[in-house]
Amino acid sequence: MSADDLDRRLVELLVEDGRRAYTEMAAIVGVSEATVRTRVSRLTSSGILRIVALCNPLTLGHQSVRLMLSVQGLRPRQVARSLASNPMIGHVSLTSGAHDIYLEATARDLTQLVELLDELRRTPGVTTIDQYVLTRLYKDYSWNGLRDQSGQRAVGGSAGSAGATGAVTTQTGAIRQTDAAGSNGRPGHGSPTTDTRL
Repeated sequence: MSADDLDRRLVELLVEDGRRAYTEMAAIVGVSEATVRTRVSRLTSSGILRIVALCNPLTLGHQSVRLMLSVQGLRPRQVARSLASNPMIGHVSLTSGAHDIYLEATARDLTQLVELLDELRRTPGVTTIDQYVLTRLYKDYSWNGLRDQSGQRAVGGSAGSAGATGAVTTQTGAIRQTDAAGSNGRPGHGSPTTDTRL
């Protein structure tokens, strides 16, 4: 599936406010509410768009960490799948370069962060861990991939739904909401659920 200029504009509006009403979006972009509803539904069902509620874990006193892992003896995707089930880990990606796996995780406190690191060290295949603890968060709209032609190629190319899922945002420690539209014409009014990407 490819995305056009209208799709990109709707995504930008939802990045600003994921609870924005379809009627308001329709007025801004100059199309009918039905068109907005259809477009947003298509973007969510295809995996390009996921509407989430963001929180800044640092404001709650949590430990937010970014981790780069190297793997030996097992395929990186095997290790990544096993790590995706950990509730403290909010983002799992395979990477190129010096490391094999990138993680974003949030721990309640320093003690829980140490427990997470110990668990990662015990994970079969994990050989090295580089860790970066966040001290201040200025912005985390992790991926705005529909803004330009490079994003268009990523969406329209051969990338699977895993690569496209983070099209609006990924946020460590965020509360993820379902994609179903609410009866008031606003997207994302389902019950909270966790969402780990791979």
